[in-house]
Amino acid sequence: MLAPLATVPILSKRLSILVCVLVALLAGCKVDTTVSIRVHRDGSGVVTVTAVLDGEAVKAAETGGGKLEDRVRVGDLDRAGWTVKWVHAADGSAQIVLRKPFQAPDQVAGIMREVSGTTGPLRAVTLTRDRGPLSTSYDVKGTLDLARLQTGVAADPDVVASLTNQQVDLHALDQSLVAQIKDSLGVTVDVRLPGGRTEVVGTAGRSTPIDASTSVLDTNRIGLILVAVVLVVAAFLVLLWPGPRSRARRRGARRASP
Repeated sequence: MLAPLATVPILSKRLSILVCVLVALLAGCKVDTTVSIRVHRDGSGVVTVTAVLDGEAVKAAETGGGKLEDRVRVGDLDRAGWTVKWVHAADGSAQIVLRKPFQAPDQVAGIMREVSGTTGPLRAVTLTRDRGPLSTSYDVKGTLDLARLQTGVAADPDVVASLTNQQVDLHALDQSLVAQIKDSLGVTVDVRLPGGRTEVVGTAGRSTPIDASTSVLDTNRIGLILVAVVLVVAAFLVLLWPGPRSRARRRGARRASP
């Protein structure tokens, strides 16, 4: 049980979202987290992080009379463009859903750093979109690393100050959190690209590559190219096809010949 953390609402912009959710909510219970990257044809899209807690985890997080929503501060997330939604189920379970849209592929890398930081399980996740003459390709690359998990708690001044004031042994706490995260954290990466979907499920103690790619034909561009080809062929035939005067001259020449 993480009793000291139950009195410290934590969410710092210097810590990754995944770590913050776990630090505030994890209490020796299973937390399944799905990170979804949904991409539209124009390269825009949305990143969604969903952490699901069973009834036991919710009770543990609310130890001491606090509400689940109070365990995680979302002010920094709101200001950073994230929307946060809590959903409670009748069986006592709950989930937190965080969403952030992006307008261009090159914004995804920064959003994923917000999600996982430099110590979290998602490493170097990027999105590229290449538009060719007839098709557009989409690629998401990266690594889902559950072998080298860290919390990064000791690197955040606000968290350090808050816990130090409560006389918490930061090193012992950090080691305890790492052990619990390794045992309790489940991470799935769900990539939805135009023309296909790829799901990567993390394995405890292992590093798994994220490699999702699709290629989508640009039907509008193909249609325009076909129209252009037809027009060029038609113009070429018009130039080669003899007109009325040319045909009349050829008939007159045949009649005049002996």
